[in-house]
Amino acid sequence: MASENTLNNYLPPQNIEAERAVLGAILLNNSAIATALEYLQPEDFYKHAHRILFQTMVELNDKDQPLDTVTLLNTLKSNNQLEDVGGATIISEIASVVPSAANIAYYAKIVADKATARRLIAAATDIITQTNEGGMEIADILDDAERSIMGVSSNRNSGGFRRIDEVLDKTVDEINRLATQGNEITGLPTGYTGFDRLTSGLQPDNLIILAARPAVGKTAFALNMAQNIATSRETTVALFSLEMSAESLVSRMICAEGTIRADHLRNGSLDEDEYRKLMMAVGSLSRASIYIDDTPGIKMSQIRAKCLRLAKERQKDKPLGLVVIDYLQLIEGSNKESRQQEVSEISRQLKKLAKEINVPVIALSQLSRRVESREDKRPVLSDIRESGSIEQDADIVAFLYREDYYESTNLTPKADENSDNQQPFQNTDSNQADEVPSTVELIIEKNRAGARGTVNLAFSKQYNKFTNIANFEAPDQ
Repeated sequence: MASENTLNNYLPPQNIEAERAVLGAILLNNSAIATALEYLQPEDFYKHAHRILFQTMVELNDKDQPLDTVTLLNTLKSNNQLEDVGGATIISEIASVVPSAANIAYYAKIVADKATARRLIAAATDIITQTNEGGMEIADILDDAERSIMGVSSNRNSGGFRRIDEVLDKTVDEINRLATQGNEITGLPTGYTGFDRLTSGLQPDNLIILAARPAVGKTAFALNMAQNIATSRETTVALFSLEMSAESLVSRMICAEGTIRADHLRNGSLDEDEYRKLMMAVGSLSRASIYIDDTPGIKMSQIRAKCLRLAKERQKDKPLGLVVIDYLQLIEGSNKESRQQEVSEISRQLKKLAKEINVPVIALSQLSRRVESREDKRPVLSDIRESGSIEQDADIVAFLYREDYYESTNLTPKADENSDNQQPFQNTDSNQADEVPSTVELIIEKNRAGARGTVNLAFSKQYNKFTNIANFEAPDQ
């Protein structure tokens, strides 16, 4: 109770002198308001009178009217707000607070920092209140807490214009670095040569959408890329699995890493050679910096918070280099009115996350069933389920297409035509079919920074493993 009383009696962070200095600087030099607006909004001022004065100054500036003591006084009178700010004498006093407007940026930053501190205190107070009242689930309180803190953080807009010569210097330095490096793969190599040639590797801050119909192999391909990167480079990979358990993912990775049949691993019927491969695969994977989160129905705010925390923890040893999410449509959103708007918002947040942590984010996505009604069943951008802005936000959109998914000698229609979690056909001799590697087309349908094209890969389903094959189609130019 004592701590609660202390909090209630605590004077919120504020600097009245800095607030007056900002207002005074604007009255001395009208152009100073542009600098102030880079940091401040009217609600950032602690004193109510100062909020009104700054809001009135913004209104005069928006109307392209002169901004001085006379126009400010007249506008306040017209709005019946003169008494609210303390009368005409207050305006005269503020006009003489500072000798020049030269330091307005310094004053504005002080006011902005104090406003942020107040918002942080308000968010923390709400969290304390919700926790003490006990009327909400802890998971909901945590979600609200993360959202509140994120809201405070997002208000701290440190961005702004950058001079082109500064950007040019950085760009030329990067070009020189790449020229010295002498390698066409400038990002993270995935281990799939055709894909790496088209994309130059996975680039920092890119959002990559990997889409396919269920059971084509998109999870296996994403896992293969993740383990290729984690086992061959000093980097950390974060895996978010919303559909499968961490144990199931690790079993798949063991199969691919050791070239062990999945059914043998599943029922424990390993021969001596497979057991040796198992030990080698476990040893290799145990040295890899892979972190798996299999929370079902995870929210975007939770994904962001966990990625930021992992990036901070691993920044000195094997820094975070890749985030994989399986899959996008299972992320729980906040827009309950429209699922398409909800998924579009999630897509935008994924792109923001990639930029914020400066690592590539691979998000798996389902395709709608309408692809199966066409004669040519190769996917196109509009086939992405609940696409909204997914194809707009993504830097790369890649599809997996398997001819044998639709055409085989022993195929019968699937039993439940209303289910979207099965193949469109069931193979009556699946064990025999799995023995033969499938040719899978990796179709790069969108590539913001490069060419589009198709890469042919071999998929051994019994091993959950994709491998390179020789024929690589020339990319579109």
